[in-house]
Amino acid sequence: MKIQLCKKFTHHNLLEKKLSKVFPDATIITKSCIDMCKVCKKKPAASVHGEKIKAKDIAKLISKIEKT
Repeated sequence: MKIQLCKKFTHHNLLEKKLSKVFPDATIITKSCIDMCKVCKKKPAASVHGEKIKAKDIAKLISKIEKT
């Protein structure tokens, strides 16, 4: 699984750390932009295999990624 994160999210280091614990086999990449402007600065967001996912908090984002 390939997960891309935006470095503009304030807690992107924490998000990356939690994702790597939940998905140890996933490739997690922090990019400068994932084309979700204004969303990724305030809320956790990720691009998983090209599908853009956002959530209110990190736990909800992880559960959404698990469902895909």
